[in-house]
Amino acid sequence: MARTLDPAALDHALALARLELPEERRDVVSAAAELVFGLADSLDAVPLGETPMSPAYDARWE
Repeated sequence: MARTLDPAALDHALALARLELPEERRDVVSAAAELVFGLADSLDAVPLGETPMSPAYDARWE
């Protein structure tokens, strides 16, 4: 299910980042944010069962 970014959420994100966005660019930015949400949601499909915890990582491994 694709997530959508409503105008209030976009306003909140812009205020949090202290950014000003012209009205004519809001649709483009909203669509890009929805694309990023979709990419982040697709990470749920990555099987992580075999991934060791980070303390097990040894940078000397080849």
